[in-house]
Amino acid sequence: MFKFDFGIEDDNTEATQPETILQSEPFVELSLSQLIESLPPLISYSPLPIRLSSGRKNITLARRDLFDARFQLISEGRGDEPEIPGSTSALGFLDAPSDLVPGVYEGGLKTWECSLDLVDYLDGLEDSNAAYVSGKRILEVGCGTAIPSVYLLYRIFCGDSNAATHVHLQDYNASVLELITFPNIILAWYMSPSSAEYRASIADTEGPPTDPTVSGELPITPSLKSAFTASVAKHGISLAFSSGSWESLKTHLESRGGALYDIVLTSETIYRIEALPILIELLHRACADSDSLCLVAAKVLYFGVGGGFSEFLAALESKAMADRGCSGTAESVWERKVGVGRKIMRVSWV
Repeated sequence: MFKFDFGIEDDNTEATQPETILQSEPFVELSLSQLIESLPPLISYSPLPIRLSSGRKNITLARRDLFDARFQLISEGRGDEPEIPGSTSALGFLDAPSDLVPGVYEGGLKTWECSLDLVDYLDGLEDSNAAYVSGKRILEVGCGTAIPSVYLLYRIFCGDSNAATHVHLQDYNASVLELITFPNIILAWYMSPSSAEYRASIADTEGPPTDPTVSGELPITPSLKSAFTASVAKHGISLAFSSGSWESLKTHLESRGGALYDIVLTSETIYRIEALPILIELLHRACADSDSLCLVAAKVLYFGVGGGFSEFLAALESKAMADRGCSGTAESVWERKVGVGRKIMRVSWV
């Protein structure tokens, strides 16, 4: 197993780069009510500082602690429950020395650098008060901790827009969506002005201060769940969550038809050459039209496995992709050259 040390670590363990899953696990949709009911009584969180290059003040998001997710699994007696029948348990993902269980787990429990790069780029867009995402349909492919989408939702929670906004978060593993992705959304809401009415209704001792720069614990009460649901509806936000392979998501989108997504985001997903065709097909299918904002954030080169932007661009512009009707071009819109090179590319479809 190759060691990359690229992860933004939660518990100071050594990270290995997650690897794209090529098996076609089925598309499974997780409802909002299902995820709300799966929340533990208490969520422990720590600050995730994100540097911004737009000239605005750097942002800090609250992110659920990995050790807290581990404790939830153990306390609920799910330590040995497999993610997929016959496979490793979700607790096994958390305790494994590697960030990858090939064909089973894709590394989504940890936060990777390029997801923070996406936040930096999105923050730099005009009207960073989220006017540019309100009323849009957004998909994050291979979301993991979903920091870019959490950031966009936080911006909406900080405003007063009620335009119908749809956010779809996809990860290979349902346990990632339950244990990390959704709790991070709850934390973003709580740290925003949208939770003010709820916080005013409870005693000071029942909730932590709304300061994401300080670690804390958030009690998950029935009243908090109700307040979150009401706030989401008030802002016109529709949340969708799905697990499964990219192939299964593409098939689902094809069967659904109709309007798709105005903004499609993905990060750290191009490091395996064999997976590039299905990823490109999925991105193409997900975009509603030629005006959709499709952003791919990744390292310029993934040492040891052969992937990177050169391979992605070659696949994107290849005859094979053209024959499948999803050929495209990509323009670099963000770049960091210090250390391991990283870029964000905007994909346009031919």
